[in-house]
Amino acid sequence: MSRARWRVGAVVGASVALLAALGSAAGLPTARTGAVAQARACSDGTVVGGTGGCARYGPAARLGGGTVRTFSTYEGGVPKTLGVSLTAGAVAGLPTAANDGRHCFDADADGHTDGTHECVGGHSLELALPAGSAGLPFRWVLLNWNPHGHNPHGRYDVAHFDVHFYLVPPEVRAGIRTGRCALLIACDQLAEAAEPVPAAYLPAGYPASSPQTAEGAMGAHLDSRPPSDGTLRGQTFIYGAYGGGLVFMEPMVTRDLLLQQRTGAAHRTCEPVPQPAAWRTPGWYPTRYCTAYRAAEDDYTVSLTDFVHSAAAHRGWPAGR
Repeated sequence: MSRARWRVGAVVGASVALLAALGSAAGLPTARTGAVAQARACSDGTVVGGTGGCARYGPAARLGGGTVRTFSTYEGGVPKTLGVSLTAGAVAGLPTAANDGRHCFDADADGHTDGTHECVGGHSLELALPAGSAGLPFRWVLLNWNPHGHNPHGRYDVAHFDVHFYLVPPEVRAGIRTGRCALLIACDQLAEAAEPVPAAYLPAGYPASSPQTAEGAMGAHLDSRPPSDGTLRGQTFIYGAYGGGLVFMEPMVTRDLLLQQRTGAAHRTCEPVPQPAAWRTPGWYPTRYCTAYRAAEDDYTVSLTDFVHSAAAHRGWPAGR
């Protein structure tokens, strides 16, 4: 992939507009009726719910027996929360097939694609950010539901959600092809996917490169958990990389943890977002991530919170890389 792929500019705006248009064209709601009925209107027409501020919502997409959508809250022009809302119906009626068959490759060349072993990404939805998400470095969100987990086995093979907050436009992800190498990535892209991230731009404890977790339609997954931790329990935080730069920030959350928020006393579980020494792109970056159940909206959320502003450490890098 050439460096030109990272020049975003007008492409980003067109990508977000396209995602929003797809949501509208599908006839999906942009605000849940129950939430609106139980909330007061903000001065700019947005809605106050259980998000701690005036919430803006992105276009909804169908998942299982319900819908999912992005949301953000601001206070005095400062971002407070950016997350994904899953209605109770979506979490209760999730697909059980291993994946949606969108990103597959006949790795053993037997003329048949094995949905369990030759496909990646689970059930995936591309979600546009809410309008007016100013100051955030994120461009869009990719939600993956993995009913049986995914590779590497012994680490992630448990039912869970991957919530990717992308720092680059959808075209970058689309350019990472499937193939027979690593986690079904095209072999001629494996070296670029595994290019090390400079230490200054990666939190302590994360590997600079992880070729064995390079995945088609995704990139490499950098995880700070040691292999001895075994299969995921609860939640963890993944950084995605491609070409030596971070491309997404990913809370990985088990379905069990999400469901526990409904009956738990606090209805919310938060953990720190590990921070690098510097960010390559200026903007507001989260320092915590949370899973929660919101009784007023009857939905589950996975969100980034407690944003701190950071200036770019190296102006020479293309924006969004």
